Amino acid sequence: MRYDTFEQSPQVLRTYKAALYIRLSREDGDKPESDSVVNQKRILKNYIASQPDIEFSDCYVDDGYSGATFDRPAFLRMIADVYAGIVNCVIVKDSSRFGRNASESGRYIGEIFPKLRVRYIAVNDLIDSGKSQSVAIDFLNNSMRGMINEYYVAANSESIRSTLNMERRKGDFIGSFAKFGYKKDPTDRHKLVIDEPAAEVVRMIYSLYLNGVGIRGIVRHLNEHGIPNPSTYKRTQGLNFKARTVGDSSLWCDKTVRRILRDEMYIGTMVQGKNQKINYKSKAIRSCTPDEWIRVEGTHDPIIDKADFDRVQKMLQTGAKGAVRNGNIDLFAGLLKCADCGHALIKKTNHNPDKTYVYYRCSSHCKCKTACAAHTIRYERLYYCVLYCIQQMVDAAVNADEVLLRMKDKQSSAADEGLKKQLKKQEEKLEKVLRIMADLYPDFKDGIINADQYRINKEKYEQAQRDLTQSIKKLKASLGQADDDTAVTNDFIEHFKKHGNIKNLTRPIMTELIDRIAVHNDGTLDIAFNFCDAFPDTQKRSA
Repeated sequence: MRYDTFEQSPQVLRTYKAALYIRLSREDGDKPESDSVVNQKRILKNYIASQPDIEFSDCYVDDGYSGATFDRPAFLRMIADVYAGIVNCVIVKDSSRFGRNASESGRYIGEIFPKLRVRYIAVNDLIDSGKSQSVAIDFLNNSMRGMINEYYVAANSESIRSTLNMERRKGDFIGSFAKFGYKKDPTDRHKLVIDEPAAEVVRMIYSLYLNGVGIRGIVRHLNEHGIPNPSTYKRTQGLNFKARTVGDSSLWCDKTVRRILRDEMYIGTMVQGKNQKINYKSKAIRSCTPDEWIRVEGTHDPIIDKADFDRVQKMLQTGAKGAVRNGNIDLFAGLLKCADCGHALIKKTNHNPDKTYVYYRCSSHCKCKTACAAHTIRYERLYYCVLYCIQQMVDAAVNADEVLLRMKDKQSSAADEGLKKQLKKQEEKLEKVLRIMADLYPDFKDGIINADQYRINKEKYEQAQRDLTQSIKKLKASLGQADDDTAVTNDFIEHFKKHGNIKNLTRPIMTELIDRIAVHNDGTLDIAFNFCDAFPDTQKRSA
C-alpha cells in the first residue's frame, strides 16, 4: 500500500476518522470505577464532541486483556484498519490503556503512526501528536510515560505472584480446577475434598499397578471399560475445562496414568507452583524443577495410603514395563541385578518343540559377550529360591512377634502393678491431709495456733489436697492401659508376618518385601529384603 509523503497544506482542514481504543484488565490493577469500559467510552466521546476536526469511526474494546502484551483481538483489528486507511486517528483515555510495554508502545507511537500519518491522542495525558510543539518533547513524554506504565504492570505482576506464593505456602489451593479425584470444598474454594466417583478410579489405577499391571495395561483396562479420562470427567461435571488433546479426547493415555501414579496430591500433600510464567510480558510458561515446587503436607484427606504410594514410586523407578500382549509386569522386573557389573538381568525365552524355557541373563553380556559373564538363571530355580527365602523370613517374623508379645504381657502386668502401688500411696497421703485439715479449726478455736498460723496451714493443706486429688485421677485413668514403652511396633514383623503360609509369589509381595536380587555367575543369589533394618531391633527387645 502507498502512502503520500507530502506535507499537508496549512489552509486545508483535515478531518480525522477516529478509532476509540478501550482496554480494561484486572491483572494490571485497573480500578473498576475509573477505568471501566463505560467510563472510558464516555470520556472519549465527550472529547470527540469538542474537536471539530475529528469524527467517530469505530470503537475497539479489549476487556480483560493485559497491557503487557499487544496480542489483543480488538487492538489487532484496529491496527489492521489503520493499515487499510479506514482510520487515521487513535484516541485513548491515557497511555496505559494503549499498552504497558514501553518498547512496543514506543514502536507504534514513535515509528508506525508517524509513518502512516496517524494522529495519536491520549486525552488525560494531554498528548496529541497532531498538535506537537516539539518532536523531542513528545518523544520524551511518550518514553517516560511508557516506562512508568511498564514499571506499574511489572510491579503489579510481582505483587500478584508474591501473594499467590504466600497462599500456596499456607496450603491454600489456588488453581482453577481441582486435581482429578478431588473437588473444591463448596464452603471454601481454597480447600479440597474427595470426589468419590473420581477417587475410585484413582484407587483402581494404584491397585492395578501394585498388582503387576503395567501402565499400558492400565490404559487399556480403563478405555475398554469406558471410564472417562480426567478432562472428559470434568466436563461431565459441568466444568469449563479445556484440554489440549489430539484425536479422541475421551481416551486415557500413558502420560495421564503415569502422572496420577506420581502425584503427591493423592497422599494429602498440596503440591503447587509446578509451572511459572517466564515474565510479565509473555504468556509463555516454563516448567519448574521439583525443588522449586511448593509442598504442604496434610492439607486434605488422602486417597492413597502413604505406604502404597511409596511402593509405587519405587516400582516406577525400576523402569519395569508391562508385556506387550497383556500389559502385565514380569514378576522379577526391576529387581534382578548382575552381582558383578550391577546392570539389570533381562528376560529371555527359548521355544523348544517339547518345552518352553524362560531364563534371565545379564544385559551387559547380551550387548557384548566380553563386557560381562552371562549370569544366567532359570525362571523356575529363581522362583523357588526366592519363595523359600521369603518363607524363612516370614517364620522369623512370626517367632519374633510371639516372643515380643509375651514380653509385652509381662511388662504390661508389671506396669499395672506399679501403678496400683503409686495409687495406694497417693490415697494414703490424701487421707492424712484430710485428717490434719479436720483438726486445724479446733486447734485455732482452742488457742493452740493463732490466726496467722491457721490461715497459712489451711492454704498449704488445701493446695496439697488439690494436687493429690489430681494425681489420683490421672493414675486411675492410666491403670489397666498399655504403657507406650511396652507397645510392640516393628516394620520387619508387620510386613513379613502378614504373609504367613505363603505358597506363591505375586508382584505385590515382591515389591513390598524385596529391594533387589543380585545374581552371581555361579547361580547363587544375594537377596536384599526391605525392612531388614528393623530385624536387629526385634533381637534386642527379646534379649
